[in-house]
Amino acid sequence: MAYRIPQEKEVVKAIENVLVRNPHIRSQAELYRLVSTELLCMDEEYRIGEKRIRTIGIANGLFNLEISYARTDNVNESGLCPVCGGKLESVRNRTLYWDTVELMRTCSRCGYAAKSDASKPARYHISRRMHRCPMTGSDR
Repeated sequence: MAYRIPQEKEVVKAIENVLVRNPHIRSQAELYRLVSTELLCMDEEYRIGEKRIRTIGIANGLFNLEISYARTDNVNESGLCPVCGGKLESVRNRTLYWDTVELMRTCSRCGYAAKSDASKPARYHISRRMHRCPMTGSDR
């Protein structure tokens, strides 16, 4: 079974087309199904994974991402965001005894926030990002 991997610009176009028709998507699986269908309309041999769709959408600023979390026992020690692959930044606080403790780790690219109880992404809520037109000031 032969397949082809679409270029990033084709994936961006497919995501934009999907978000015009569906401005609010309730899960990554639904986004995957819609974008895959759009890509199949472009070329029947195109195949893509859920993670690649999500990372391309985040990197290109195509949608807003709201993350629902679940608790886990596995702590992410890699320092990389599990949502977009960006660098996690530590949010620290001082105690009464002047020690520092880590409260959470956040990602500035996608908004992921891992609390001290080791949160993992459970569900993604995707909504179309409105772009402001610099000439008129209106949303498009």
